[in-house]
Amino acid sequence: MGLPHTTVLIFGLLCVFQPSHSSSDNDFTKVRAVNLGGWLVVEGWIKPALFDGIPNGDMLDGTQVQLKSVGVQKYVSAAGGGGGSVAVDQDVASSWETFKLWRVSDSEFQFRSLSGQFLTRSNDDVISATTDSPGDSETFFIERNNSLLHIKLLNGSYLQVTNNNQFTSNYRSQPGWGDGMATFEMTIVANYLHGDYQLANGYGPVQAKSVLTEHRKSFVTVKDFHLLSQSKINAVRIPVGWWIAYDPDPPAPFVGGSLDNLDRAFHWAQ
Repeated sequence: MGLPHTTVLIFGLLCVFQPSHSSSDNDFTKVRAVNLGGWLVVEGWIKPALFDGIPNGDMLDGTQVQLKSVGVQKYVSAAGGGGGSVAVDQDVASSWETFKLWRVSDSEFQFRSLSGQFLTRSNDDVISATTDSPGDSETFFIERNNSLLHIKLLNGSYLQVTNNNQFTSNYRSQPGWGDGMATFEMTIVANYLHGDYQLANGYGPVQAKSVLTEHRKSFVTVKDFHLLSQSKINAVRIPVGWWIAYDPDPPAPFVGGSLDNLDRAFHWAQ
C-alpha cells in the first residue's frame, strides 16, 4: 500500500512580519504570534465541511469498527488480537473484536486486527487474520444499508457465518438484507482521524486536488495578514506536513500545492 496509513508528521514554520509602522508600534522584543492551523495541514475539527463530500465518509482510513453477525448475534473476533484464526463467537466486543479500516476506495476496504494482521481468505474459504501485507485476498467490497453490511471478496463471493460460528467466504449468491448469516451490523468505535491523508484517500486524487486547492486559496488570505498586522500581531506559526518537502509532487495520496501557499504567506508578511 506504499505509505503507512494514518501516519502524520507535522512541522511548524514561524513567519515574522516585517515592520510597517513606527518602531513604537512594533516592539520586536516581544513576539505576538498566532497559529494558522487547519490551513496547509488539514485538521477536520477546524473545518469538518471539507469531508462532507466523501462517499462513506464515516469509514475513512483508520476508522475502527466492530462487526456483529445479524444471524447469530455474535461479534467477529480475531483470536489473540490477530495472527491466527477468526471466529464469530463473542457476545461482547473488545479489542480482539475491533478492526482498523485501510481504505482502498469508497467501497473497498481492508480490515487490520489489533496485532497488525489483516483479514484474509485461505484456500479453503476460511477467514483468518494472518497476513502482514494486504493485497487482493485481503481487500473486501462493502455493500451498505445504513449500519448493515454485506462483505464481498473481489472474486464475488460473500462472507458469512456458519452454524458452528466459522467465518467463511463461500456464500456464492447475492444475499438479501434479511439473510442474517451473510449480513453484519457495523459499529464505529473510533473515527477521529481527519487529516490530509484521510481527505485525499477518501476523495481520490482528482477531487481531492480540487477541494484542497479551493481550501488553501480561501481559508487564509492577504486580508487576514493585514488584520493581524493591524492587531499588533508580528509573527504567525504555520504548520506544514512532511510531504511539503516533495512539492509539487508528493507521494500519493497527498496533494501538492502547499509550498506555493507557504511562499505566498512569506510574501504577505513582508
